[in-house]
Amino acid sequence: MTESLASRDQSHMQIVLDRYADRENIGVLQTDTDLLFQRYLSKAMTLEEIKGKRVLELGAGCSQYIPLFLNAGCSAYYGNDIIPERLAKTRVADPRYHEIPGDFLTITLPEPVDISFASLTMMCVKPYFPQFAARIYDSLKPGGMFLSMEANYFCPVNIYRNWKIKGANPVRAFSPYSYANIFRKAGFEIELMLPFSGPYPWTTGLWPVGTAFWMRARKPLEG
Repeated sequence: MTESLASRDQSHMQIVLDRYADRENIGVLQTDTDLLFQRYLSKAMTLEEIKGKRVLELGAGCSQYIPLFLNAGCSAYYGNDIIPERLAKTRVADPRYHEIPGDFLTITLPEPVDISFASLTMMCVKPYFPQFAARIYDSLKPGGMFLSMEANYFCPVNIYRNWKIKGANPVRAFSPYSYANIFRKAGFEIELMLPFSGPYPWTTGLWPVGTAFWMRARKPLEG
């Protein structure tokens, strides 16, 4: 009981940083944007909902979603990642594209956004869920949306995947429902909780077999 919360959190943050210690050889996955939308994003929102909106992506380094948001007509895209070298890997020459490197809990955001988005990012910062939920709430304009795709730990496949990883791993298993409740406590209204596996449409809506889940949460217009 002598270890402080701050020191435990610092230890976890170091695990996150150590995961990308080799800054010269950061890999980038590439998926066709139509396929990315069809298999993943289409389950939680439409392309029309992106048009003219300001988007903030958390853990945006090496993101595959940048061209999708830009092609869908967002008015501004802000990419945040604690590791600048990851952002550099997918940098785009577009006046709407902006990088905000640094810790999401301490960075300065230039303006409120319409959509805050995180894909397989929040599962790496479980010790900070309440702080992230509060900061995400503050990042959004009234009526704005937070969209989060994370690993579904009601599915045994993900428990096995985590067990298989050797060495320090920042990912921590959590219940999707406890995750949603943290956002409710921060003031959000939960609009969607949906398990799925991208290549396998038949898994959509089935918590035991969906390897991922979408949570769609809304900041109320008032309050």
